[in-house]
Amino acid sequence: MTTHLPHRHESHGNHPMSFVAFALILTGFATAGLWLVHMAGGSGGHAALYGIAAAIAFGGAATIFVTLTRRIHHSPLLPDNTDAETDRYLHEYRD
Repeated sequence: MTTHLPHRHESHGNHPMSFVAFALILTGFATAGLWLVHMAGGSGGHAALYGIAAAIAFGGAATIFVTLTRRIHHSPLLPDNTDAETDRYLHEYRD
């Protein structure tokens, strides 16, 4: 007996960790804004904490993006714009 399963191809651009890195970037911008506000307000302790949090968030996002790029050999930010990827897309979604 033969079973016909649909062709499954994991898209390199939709890795779940890309979403985590995107959330870290948003968190980094929010904490960087809070860092700037607390620096201007003269609250050095809170400013230092928000500055460290922003650096950790941006560093974590960069680490995830670099790791994804090296492990799956594809940029998590840019689509794979090749003839092979176009053919795969057309085969997957147009048939």
